[in-house]
Amino acid sequence: MGNRFRFYVLPFAVIFLIFCSAFRAAVATSTIVLSATCDPRGMIPQGSPFWGHVGFVLEQLVENTPYTPNYSFKTRVGGGDSPAFGEAYCRPFCSPTSCQACLRQLSSDIWRICNSALGARVEYPECWMHYECYSF
Repeated sequence: MGNRFRFYVLPFAVIFLIFCSAFRAAVATSTIVLSATCDPRGMIPQGSPFWGHVGFVLEQLVENTPYTPNYSFKTRVGGGDSPAFGEAYCRPFCSPTSCQACLRQLSSDIWRICNSALGARVEYPECWMHYECYSF
């Protein structure tokens, strides 16, 4: 009886643990806005080179920050009269996976939170992201 019980229960227990850990990872990123500072000068004009440069900056922040020392990364894209500058940071308790998940979500949400402002800095519990049209 004992061996049959282990034979049937053990696989279900393993599946349950896998499910729980996957569920926890899926909901680990908190999207509570702790702070948001949006440039009051206005919105990025659609189709401007700066619009595209900010998109690339945010992408670089998502892809690189989780794999840098101290989870901190700065970048610049573009030149001339429309460069974009960005910086991102994740909390030290984050894993690279949760850092990247937080930044990926934030890179999408930052447009909505700051209404496509010329500059923005938004902080979630696990990460923050900042972009501007000037070096900082």
